[in-house]
Amino acid sequence: MPEKSLLLVDDELSLAGLLKKYLEREGFSVDVAANGAAALAAASARTFDLVVLDLNLPDIPGEEIMRLLLDQFPNCRILISSGTPFSHDHLDEPDRARVSFLLKPYMPRHLLTAIQSLFQPGGPAA
Repeated sequence: MPEKSLLLVDDELSLAGLLKKYLEREGFSVDVAANGAAALAAASARTFDLVVLDLNLPDIPGEEIMRLLLDQFPNCRILISSGTPFSHDHLDEPDRARVSFLLKPYMPRHLLTAIQSLFQPGGPAA
């Protein structure tokens, strides 16, 4: 599998730094954004295969960022990584296959498993 590009969006920079190192060791190219504005700027400047997105950001709600990314980047997948519960109920059927959720806290290997499942044919059906 060719190297996949990930955007990790989390305002907990120490956690983001650790996850970045872990995912890079697993063969991913990882950029980090500490807030919603930085995430949207990064997504506009570069194509990402997947965005790992915290819902609780200091400037823009994560669900708003998710909706913008789904609308603007039809090939991008999103993994919601948050301590706030998330429901797929409000997503259209095509978007459900592009979005998954992982409740914090978790072990890095669980993040890796969730990411890999999004790259399986059809992705996770939520």
